[in-house]
Amino acid sequence: MGKIKSALLLVLYTLLIAFLCFICTVSFNYGENDLHTFSSILDLTAKDADLGGTYGANDTYSGGGYSAVYYPEGVISVSEYEDDLAGISDEKDRTDYQNKYRASENGALYLEVGTACDENGAVLASFTEAFASAVETMTARYEALHADGARVSVRDDYTIEVFLPEMLDGEYYTISHFAYTGELSLTYGTSEDAATDVLKVESKESVSDYVTGVSSRSSGGTHYIELHFTQKGADALAEATEKAGSSSDSSSSSTTNYLYIYVGDTAIISLQVSEALTGNALYISGSYTAETAAATAILLDSAVDGTADDLTFTAGDAYQIPAAYGANALIWLYISFGVLSVAMMLFFFIRYGLLGFVHLYTYLLFTACTILCVWAIPFLYLSVEVYVAFLFTALMLSAGNAVTFEAARKEFALGKTFASSVKTGYKKTFWKLFDAHIVVALFGFIAYFIAFPSLQAAMFVLGLTAVFSGLGVLLFNRFAWAIMTALTKKPGKFCNFKREEVDDE
Repeated sequence: MGKIKSALLLVLYTLLIAFLCFICTVSFNYGENDLHTFSSILDLTAKDADLGGTYGANDTYSGGGYSAVYYPEGVISVSEYEDDLAGISDEKDRTDYQNKYRASENGALYLEVGTACDENGAVLASFTEAFASAVETMTARYEALHADGARVSVRDDYTIEVFLPEMLDGEYYTISHFAYTGELSLTYGTSEDAATDVLKVESKESVSDYVTGVSSRSSGGTHYIELHFTQKGADALAEATEKAGSSSDSSSSSTTNYLYIYVGDTAIISLQVSEALTGNALYISGSYTAETAAATAILLDSAVDGTADDLTFTAGDAYQIPAAYGANALIWLYISFGVLSVAMMLFFFIRYGLLGFVHLYTYLLFTACTILCVWAIPFLYLSVEVYVAFLFTALMLSAGNAVTFEAARKEFALGKTFASSVKTGYKKTFWKLFDAHIVVALFGFIAYFIAFPSLQAAMFVLGLTAVFSGLGVLLFNRFAWAIMTALTKKPGKFCNFKREEVDDE
């Protein structure tokens, strides 16, 4: 490669790296009286609720989120039991109330006799089975949010504790709506009481024979919920609403008709109907944000496979809790990244001289691409777990470059030409590095689909950055090496490579 061509490529590559680093990390005010603000990609990147620090719109978010507990039917807290009991003055009523409940084995809850336990306080097998199924449903709902930091866990054996990051819009909307359980159903009429069943699911059928699923989407700033019907479901909906808005309707033309969408016994959506609803999809808009539309769609979609026997839940009060890692976690995360990056670069420059710039360029490109993807992909957030995944693959990148440099260094020490040393070094290490990156990438992407919500983003980033690391080590690193060493007459000295000295005897 000629020097002029190499110099031009190096200048373009340097400008690209500088531009990416600038837009990813630099924020500043501009305009008259600093009226406008340029926010870096890192500033715009959503942060995990466990990271304490001031960020987000106008630097108003400081981490943390909301926690609540779901109590299944037949289960109450000790405080509720004691408060209810204290409010009963009649001795017979007090005795009846006491006989209605039994303390749980760990003493943290009270279980209703006949619903959750028997007369001796032993938990019913049917209740245990139904609760386990409900935990799976709740976990699946929160997983579908793809909100890093969201957590679902069983507390005190028979309640479900959830946490949602404050970064979401309408956290308690999601928490309260996800408490609803049961089967999806649709009714149509002038009021809830007068409405009749639309789908008319027969005994050998299920709702999934009529509704294939529910999803959410956004268009032009408006957020929608989409119900997708089978042909049988579309026909049933069209038949139920065929006279909507017409004078031949059974009611007067001035009467308003509604479509009610239920989960169990709760009407989740009330939709005014002015014309017949036809087609295999129903689009519903309203005062939804992207998050509340997604939460409603997830609730309805899970109810497609719900049953009338599902446990019903009551959502307790939501409590705001601070960031788990402390008020300054975010700044310490940035500091640790800077310290580790400097330490890594010192190693490469001391060990390999100016060849350290080759690694520096590859590392900066790798970091910038990671930041851009975490910002651009909706379900990714900056979190401690994501940071650890990034550090792991950054170490892979550094180790891969070091292994390649060392292989070429050994070849050069044996007396081979510089070009031959580099070529042989890459040839000897290529497949080992390739296989290692493929294994980590596959592990990350597979684990993403089966991990808990708090680890999904980290696993996806692990897989993604493993791909970036592999491209960096096997492609961009060699490209930078080629154009930089083409500009020097002594490439061995540029790389701090030395020949072995053999003493004559």
